Amino acid sequence: MDKPMIRHVEAALDAGMGDQVVIGLIALSTDVVTEYELRKMLPSDGVSISATRIETQNPITIENLRGHAHEIAKAAELFVPKESVNVFVYGCTSGSALISQATLEAELHRTAPGAKLTSPMTAAYKAFNRLGIRRVDMLTPYPDEVTEAMGDCLRDVGIEVASCGSFHIENDYEIINVTPASITNAAESVNSSTSDALFIPCTGLRTSSIIGALEERIGKPVITAHQAMLWDALRLGGYTRTLSGFGKLFAL
Repeated sequence: MDKPMIRHVEAALDAGMGDQVVIGLIALSTDVVTEYELRKMLPSDGVSISATRIETQNPITIENLRGHAHEIAKAAELFVPKESVNVFVYGCTSGSALISQATLEAELHRTAPGAKLTSPMTAAYKAFNRLGIRRVDMLTPYPDEVTEAMGDCLRDVGIEVASCGSFHIENDYEIINVTPASITNAAESVNSSTSDALFIPCTGLRTSSIIGALEERIGKPVITAHQAMLWDALRLGGYTRTLSGFGKLFAL
């Protein structure tokens, strides 16, 4: 049987993804939560996420977390062309506490010169400043050495930790199994009368569904890793509309 002739047909072209704010997510190899959480909070108009992975090692230790810095450039290089991404996000709270924003940007710019970058901690610092927060209660899933390092990083930027609790989990792939209900219960147990806000770091925790209700119950802002990171990425990408249901931060 003869092969059919392939006819030329006309394609109508538009801006493609050019009218979208494209967030280039650099997630950890163990992370199956961040894309799910971000998409639950993502605006329905004008924003999309494109993701890649960097290798991470367990257990969660300061040394293993600092190793992420060497992976950032390789991850960014996988996005082609670079101009298709409006803003990159490095999706690790503890890593972004231990690795400075300057170091992360320097690594990113090796393969994506001039690209914008945020992370959970960089975004949290901005959120604290925007909301006038100076004293937080903190709930983490981490081993003590990592939780203590997080507290030290907060104090270094002038944020005092009033009360702190941890689930004491050593592996990323176990953190994702923590139920939102238990996060709520634990958050209420560490809530103090002297704090300005509750801070829940870690991109392995599923918090998007509880932020609004938890704020109502404790009467103060709740800042989480995914929420802060998305808020900052949207602003860096030029998306300035407010969102409802995910805390006071998105009303700014």
